[in-house]
Amino acid sequence: MKKIILTFALTLFSLASANCIKTIFDFERSEYLMYDKDYDGFVLDSMYVDKGTADNRGERIYIMKNFYKDGLLDSVHEGDYREGKWEYRDTKYNGNINVTHEGNVWTIEGTANGQEIKEIVYFDGDSLAATTTDEDGEYTSIYVLKNDTLFRSSEDQIIVMDETDTNTCYQKEYYEGTWTAWDRFETSVQDGMIIVSKTYMEEGLDHKVMIYYMVPRNGASSTSIHRKIRPAIILEKVKKFDLLGRPAKSEHIIKVNR
Repeated sequence: MKKIILTFALTLFSLASANCIKTIFDFERSEYLMYDKDYDGFVLDSMYVDKGTADNRGERIYIMKNFYKDGLLDSVHEGDYREGKWEYRDTKYNGNINVTHEGNVWTIEGTANGQEIKEIVYFDGDSLAATTTDEDGEYTSIYVLKNDTLFRSSEDQIIVMDETDTNTCYQKEYYEGTWTAWDRFETSVQDGMIIVSKTYMEEGLDHKVMIYYMVPRNGASSTSIHRKIRPAIILEKVKKFDLLGRPAKSEHIIKVNR
């Protein structure tokens, strides 16, 4: 039965990714759904960040890889590339999260790596509202999906589809009397993964690029791909991580059992 559910989730998310707006909405929802132990959808497998501009790609890189155990986050591997050198760190994830349901309202409470988490989340088909409470107070993020636009009413932001490419969309903000595009999203499905790329745009240049890799929860950390993302990176220097969300071959990543 779980295999059938997982196959259905994969098919559903793959179909959604044909529409950038719907994929971004599902991507935002997954950040909350992943706390539920019964969630059988997609989770964040890894992330690749190039902090340069279009003129100096590959000089400042951040990579992150999540490892899961029994569907729950177990440890995180990170790497920083700067001044021609890589630095790595491994962190054991310590979390105790409780999720309760009451109709369309989810309450997420607990601790993660020493930090308290308290979130009230509302799901209703094409609407998502999440209120987060921390030491700085309360913050509410609202997403409303309607036709070819994703509204973020709490931040005066919208995400709209590209006029010619349904796999591309733009996040715009109402700024100085006009809607200005600050971020470009590009979505795709490759090797059973959902890939979401977010590029910050300013003054005609592409700046920081963030690439997220989503995999089926029960398949996390088990698939393998062998592709280059950025030719500017010298792969020989990457001893423990292949920049694609997978450990390098024959490289041991330390993991501490939960």
